[in-house]
Amino acid sequence: MRDGERVLPLGGPKQHKVLAALLLGYGRAVPLDELVNAVWENDPPATAEKQVRNAVSDLRRALPFDDTTIVSALSGYRLDAGEHLDAVVFQQTVERARKDASESRPADAVAGFRRALELWRGPALAGLGCPALEPQLAGLGEQRLAAFEHCVELELGLGRHRGLTGELAEWANENPLRERLTEQLMLALHRAGAPAQAILAYERAQGALREELGVEPGPGLRRLRARILADDPALAAPESWVPRCDLPRDASHFTGRGTELGRILDAAGARTGTTMVISALDGMAGVGKTTLAVHAAHRLIECFPDAQLFIDLHAHTPGQQPLTPSAALEKLLRALGVANERIPIELEDRAALWRAQLAKRRALIVLDNALDAAQLRPLLPGAPECLTIVTSRRRLTDLDADPITVDILPAADARELFLRVVGDDRPLAEPAATDDVLQLCGFLPLALRIAAARLRHRPSWTVEHLASRLRDQRHRLTELRTDNRSVATAFKLSYAQLKPDHQGFFRALGLTPGADIDPAAAGALTEQRPMASEDILEDLVDAHLLEQPGPGRYRFHDLLRTYAARLAADTDGETDRRAALTRLFDHYLRTAATAMDVVAPTERAHRPRLTPPVSQDTTLFTYDRALSWLKAERANLLSVAEHAAVHGWPSHTFHLSATLWRFFHIIGNHNDALTLHTQGLAAARKAGDLGYQADSLASRGYINWWLGRYQDALADCNEGVRLAVDLRDRRVEGRALHALGLVCTRLGSLEEARTVLWRTLEAGKDTDDQVLEGYALRGLGEVYHHMGRHAESADAYQQAIAVARSIGNATIEGYSLRGLAEVEALRGDHGEALTKCLRALELAKATRNRNIENRALRTLAEIRRRRGEHDHAFAAYSEALTVAEETANRYEEAHAYNGLAHTHHDRGDLAEAKRHWEQAFTLFGKLGVPEQHRVGAQLDALDGNRS
Repeated sequence: MRDGERVLPLGGPKQHKVLAALLLGYGRAVPLDELVNAVWENDPPATAEKQVRNAVSDLRRALPFDDTTIVSALSGYRLDAGEHLDAVVFQQTVERARKDASESRPADAVAGFRRALELWRGPALAGLGCPALEPQLAGLGEQRLAAFEHCVELELGLGRHRGLTGELAEWANENPLRERLTEQLMLALHRAGAPAQAILAYERAQGALREELGVEPGPGLRRLRARILADDPALAAPESWVPRCDLPRDASHFTGRGTELGRILDAAGARTGTTMVISALDGMAGVGKTTLAVHAAHRLIECFPDAQLFIDLHAHTPGQQPLTPSAALEKLLRALGVANERIPIELEDRAALWRAQLAKRRALIVLDNALDAAQLRPLLPGAPECLTIVTSRRRLTDLDADPITVDILPAADARELFLRVVGDDRPLAEPAATDDVLQLCGFLPLALRIAAARLRHRPSWTVEHLASRLRDQRHRLTELRTDNRSVATAFKLSYAQLKPDHQGFFRALGLTPGADIDPAAAGALTEQRPMASEDILEDLVDAHLLEQPGPGRYRFHDLLRTYAARLAADTDGETDRRAALTRLFDHYLRTAATAMDVVAPTERAHRPRLTPPVSQDTTLFTYDRALSWLKAERANLLSVAEHAAVHGWPSHTFHLSATLWRFFHIIGNHNDALTLHTQGLAAARKAGDLGYQADSLASRGYINWWLGRYQDALADCNEGVRLAVDLRDRRVEGRALHALGLVCTRLGSLEEARTVLWRTLEAGKDTDDQVLEGYALRGLGEVYHHMGRHAESADAYQQAIAVARSIGNATIEGYSLRGLAEVEALRGDHGEALTKCLRALELAKATRNRNIENRALRTLAEIRRRRGEHDHAFAAYSEALTVAEETANRYEEAHAYNGLAHTHHDRGDLAEAKRHWEQAFTLFGKLGVPEQHRVGAQLDALDGNRS
């Protein structure tokens, strides 16, 4: 008995014989006297029954399977073995095979008999030496012989005699008195062209019968001998089947694809005997569908010995039209040896003959390069013992098949393929350049093979030289071609199958600077309604000319983007291309403005007034939807801003800068904001627009303040204030002044900060801009707090909260509540401080404002620490540190370390306190803010040696 690879100790002969008797009596109660007889036969000891019971106990402990037990039943025991008994499986499988045979499914029956016979590893319970069980063992052996004879009879009927002669000779030699086996051996030898060997087989059987039984062979065996001697034509084999293999050569550098290959192999092994299995491989041009299909087919040759057929249906073959189903069937029937005169004219008749030819065969058919399901359906065999592997560049959604999308290679597999094709150590010596080549080839197997082949045949090239040639996007596709292979040609064949309007749509998408696109943006680009646009996008996805990274999002593979852009440049005029991009940029700008009106409705006055008016996209009329759209399009908006600035749409760039500044503040993505506002400033300068120069400077001043780049922030804010004053634009002046006040506060220039923020407050009042007033009051609250004037600080914060609530500005309210909580904590009113801080955190979470969240978490942690709730303080400081790191806010990061140090110090962990204060000291020092000195004093108090 085995449990996996482990042989289980069952004890001695006694336990073996008891188990054998129970196994042979599976499913019924074996009386105790039968078990005694199995062990001792006619001479049991007085303690025989007790010893049998002990043996059963030993066996129960040894059985490893949860569903296998020996139960007491009547006056004996019954073995419940679940599905672990191969004898049971054998009998069930044989019954199904006999049923298939009776229902005229000989190939299925043969496969079933063979599966059953494979369960045998020799005579049952060989070597046990138990005469009492011999009758039952003989019965099992008879079942095996009968199953083998039935199987051979069917195989002879299928014309498989050549493969049976050796096996039959072995069985006949082991069972010389079995006349039916000898008959089958004689018939197989005769049909295989060895009549003399057939007569010798007869004579061996005749000798055994005379010697063992003293009888002559039966009449059936004698008649067969006479017919063989007379060369009776009726003994000829039925129409023979010559195995056929049309598979192309397997790829010499096949790499990866373990998951996809596993699915095909599993499908081949999971055939039910009633339904033919189809594995449909789809994927973009050059992704390796045919290579995978051929490799899988070679792995499966032994499972489908009758035929392995391959046909190219030419859906995407240069210079050829796709094969019609009728022409494909003619090729396939000829491959099976069907004479031309037997091939019908009509498609339906050809398909019927094709299915009939495969009805009794185990065949593997690879239908490569298919156009669609309509081309494929007549070519599909009906036999359940067949496996069909289909490849197509289109998703075959109308085909009843197991769809397997073949994607680009993972990085590790792409690197291995590149190394194997190059064939030397250059890629290993230049790992960075190799990674660049893989990226520039888009991990597409065809591109990787071509690039690697070029390197292989140019030993003087370095990998970096190859990478430099591929980096030139204008010539990248030219580099990726050889005499007989080309990435661009592969793409061209997919493009050529599109409808003309789809081709124009595909080219237009190549113009877009963004990483992906949604139906609304694609519709704006191509002057389509979003629903019509989505239909075309989905069709391009089905054709594997686009990818779909998520619902409603579409993107190119990098090489397909390059191909589409080149097509657009070669096909469409400059005026049309520019008009399309203008529509796209207008869409992004106006939808962004609509979204920002929902996200920050009280700050409309701080954003540009667009002409014509902003679109009213009702899908953005909730805060969450608007913010989600902005997050989803963030990378595209940045790409549009950059492209527009460089290629002649400067107003789109500075309008995007002025529109989106609050969005980047909310999500805390300050580095992207810095890039956008820098581009906005450059575009405004290029256009000579002083107003948007001032606005971009104010926005960039805020960002530099958040990033801790205080000198850059001072320069931006002062220049923004100067321009706004010259333009007499009090609103922009107020924004720049507010940012300047924040910078002065951070640097410890408190009197200057107070003056600047009072000017901000006056600018807000002069322009009736309550948002600006609220921010100015909040800033004054922080200045007074740092000055130690807590009553004035609290008053300023409360005024800011009142303004915020009157206009519905959650940002001002959140910041001000947090600041007021800090003041309340210093006054010792920790309960009130906690209430206000939690409300600020609630507002931050509701609006997804990561900057308010960061500062509120830090204040919450400080309150918890002052209340002695050290575990809660640690958790809040740690969360604040995480948010600070994710938003690149070094000032808040330093404060989090400082807070963690104080908490460790409060708990007496001086080593950890020192470590965190050192991190805070370093960060505050890099920022050049006064907090560095306070942290330095803490460190001095710990070790007394910091100067």
